[in-house]
Amino acid sequence: SVPNPKPSPDGLLQVCAELKVTPSDCVYVGDSSSDGGAAHNAGMPSIGVLWGSNSEEKLRTAPFAVLCENVDQLAGLLPGVAN
Repeated sequence: SVPNPKPSPDGLLQVCAELKVTPSDCVYVGDSSSDGGAAHNAGMPSIGVLWGSNSEEKLRTAPFAVLCENVDQLAGLLPGVAN
């Protein structure tokens, strides 16, 4: 558990520390503005997905690096993922 919920970066930073990776070497995929905020606050690139529980309008105001509309588009954005 972490002391503060998203958009605090605590959870993301804890995972990075446990995996011994830096946030800038990761990509966070999320479907809420708090996901985008947590990634931004952690210094982690992020991708917002538009098929989750939040509206596109709400996600467009979140600090995601990019938004994608479907799984194929997401796969094309992630290195090492075959389409």
